[in-house]
Amino acid sequence: MDLGFNVKEFSKNGLRVLNTPSCNNKISMAHYTAMSDLYDPKTNKNGYISLGIAENVLSFDVMNDKLKHDPNFCQKHTQYCDLGGFVECRKAVADLLQNYIFKTKPQDPKNSVTWNQVLVSNGATPLLENLFNLFCDEGECAIIPSPLFPNFIPFANQRFGVKVIPAKTEVYDRESNELIDFKIDLDVFDELYRKNKVKMVVLNNPNNPTGFIFPSNEIKKVVDWCRKKRVHLLSDEIYALSIFDHHDEDKMQGVLEQSNGSSLIKTNSFYSLYDICKGDMGDYCHIVSGFSKDFCINGFRAGYFYSQNPNVLKYMLVTSNYYCCSTLVQSALINIISDKIYLENYLKENQKRLKESYDFAVKYLNEFNIPFLKSSSGLFISLDLRACLPSFPIDENDKFSQEIKIWDHLFENKIIVNPGKLCYFNDPGFFRLIFTLPNDFVYEGIKRISEVYNKLKKT
Repeated sequence: MDLGFNVKEFSKNGLRVLNTPSCNNKISMAHYTAMSDLYDPKTNKNGYISLGIAENVLSFDVMNDKLKHDPNFCQKHTQYCDLGGFVECRKAVADLLQNYIFKTKPQDPKNSVTWNQVLVSNGATPLLENLFNLFCDEGECAIIPSPLFPNFIPFANQRFGVKVIPAKTEVYDRESNELIDFKIDLDVFDELYRKNKVKMVVLNNPNNPTGFIFPSNEIKKVVDWCRKKRVHLLSDEIYALSIFDHHDEDKMQGVLEQSNGSSLIKTNSFYSLYDICKGDMGDYCHIVSGFSKDFCINGFRAGYFYSQNPNVLKYMLVTSNYYCCSTLVQSALINIISDKIYLENYLKENQKRLKESYDFAVKYLNEFNIPFLKSSSGLFISLDLRACLPSFPIDENDKFSQEIKIWDHLFENKIIVNPGKLCYFNDPGFFRLIFTLPNDFVYEGIKRISEVYNKLKKT
């Protein structure tokens, strides 16, 4: 790529960052275009609607008083804090994990969650990037089941040159060509391991972009595979408390449901990696998460890391000075998650609103006859717009070229959703829609999508 100015004095690392697709592609830039001309039902009806950024704005009113009034604020919050965060904050996060996210109560006390196994940071992003740097040298690889969160790619590659290898999970019905399941296939892992220097596996469960929850028996097999290969397993569980469709996996082993216009997708109960390891995560299993999604505070930049490996914790602690969480944010977190009555009411109300918002989006997707994949968690629904693909010629050099043409038409209609190509769907035609916005935004967005879909689809 021609950067258009003299960069001879830049390092190879600097040039790699400047040349990454996330710095230059039109889809990333589209969000900034939209922000300068946003839809407003009263003042700007022809503005852009972005259903592409994973933010939950549904429960701010429930959180508002807690955020505005912090009785814990004192002078120490104007000073530097401990590496890894205030002990009080790390204790509060440890309690959140043990009592609200993890289901397992370990028989061996040594496997109970302790505050010194937890670090807090300014978001999950720097934690993820730092962990890619810890486990992989430049040119080495991380396997990530796909579809996947697009930013895993720059987190791994931009500064440290770590390669992400997607491992497809989509399962299709042979007769209908309908996407009916997502399944982790260890044969795929084995093949990737033979061909590449694999040093880590990253699971995003619940999954972004699909809202799918991988069943615990599959994740247990991944744990065993990683331990056998001495490969580190990192579980990104940032949507662990944003589950709005609960089923007992032990009794149900996956329930098939169908709404008009949606695919049959299994609904599984969520079990943290800690639960799957029965509390004994050992040296090769680790968890990263944060507060952006479950607590509707993306802008606060607050994440946390949990591990039982003392050397991993030592590395993360030593390097935590580069991604300290603001002391004011830590104080706010303590105020929120240490108030048990408030926390339980908030989690219940937020999940209720997630379900209501999801049902609202599904109602109008069905009404406008837009196919989609059933979701049970997170902030998103995957749209199936494959019927539009034949409207455009196939580029033999890029099987996703037709999908990007669909995205172009959507953008021209001032609606932004993320194309499946960014999320490493194996096949073109899927788009990620965020439904955790005000109903009028979601309705108008779905209406605009339907205008494009019904114009382009081929029966």
